Amino acid sequence: MDYKIHFAPLQGYTDAVYREVHHRIFGGVENYYTPFVRVEKDGFRNKDIRDIAPDRNSETPVIPQLIAATPDEFRRLAALFREKGYRQADINMGCPYPMQARLHRGAGILPFVEEAEALLQTIREFPEMNFSVKLRLGWNAPDEVFALLPVMNSLRLAHVTLHPRIGTQQYKGNVDTDSFARFYEACRHPLFYKPPATGNPKGFSFWPVSDGRLLQAHCYIF
Repeated sequence: MDYKIHFAPLQGYTDAVYREVHHRIFGGVENYYTPFVRVEKDGFRNKDIRDIAPDRNSETPVIPQLIAATPDEFRRLAALFREKGYRQADINMGCPYPMQARLHRGAGILPFVEEAEALLQTIREFPEMNFSVKLRLGWNAPDEVFALLPVMNSLRLAHVTLHPRIGTQQYKGNVDTDSFARFYEACRHPLFYKPPATGNPKGFSFWPVSDGRLLQAHCYIF
């Protein structure tokens, strides 16, 4: 099969300038994702607004990414993307960093099933947009994500990206390929693998999404 490479974001590095330069010089990427946009102090950060500005992304296939803890935050961010002309967005439920996780954002929302389900159900309020979801196996345990599968399978999603670690691992330790395999068998959507920069697990038929760290360090990988 033809594999699709999607460029995951790396906060502080893969901004609009970086994405455009990478796309022009190296190419080979179907879509680039922006670093997540969030609500902060009841508004949006100027740097995030600049990064998703249409005139700074017109030459690059870009999908903006949001991180939210509540349906209200989700609505504000999705409306911002829609206002900027985007019709696809990625939902970050995988960020492991404590500053976001303690607010029940990113992977920090995964143990709170009702909150996570309410966030995902907000997708239905934006039928004119396509959404994808990036997430981990859980925050404390690798079975937490399976509680969300019925909701995810009921939604219209472009794809799901799964990082086969739990949030407390951050980016260290072994990946859980057994749990990834279970998720792969049960997920109804196209599945992207968030690799640990050492390759893909064998025996699965899915589209991989490359790590921003890997592609930044090895731009010539294609």
